[in-house]
Amino acid sequence: MLDQIAIMTWKNPIFMIIFFGALWYLPGILLRRRQEYLIQTKKEKARIEKLSKLYPSKNQTDLHNN
Repeated sequence: MLDQIAIMTWKNPIFMIIFFGALWYLPGILLRRRQEYLIQTKKEKARIEKLSKLYPSKNQTDLHNN
């Protein structure tokens, strides 16, 4: 009985469309989110670097004076 249900599910065209669609799009979605995260962190680090150059902390000014 379970074999028959499995075969009926596997041969269902709507199930197959959803299954293969998920297999097709899921890696792309995951890779895109990872890439967006990496770009965002890179931009944030660059922003912090630029701000630190504009407004150096006391420790950085002491290093330059010595």
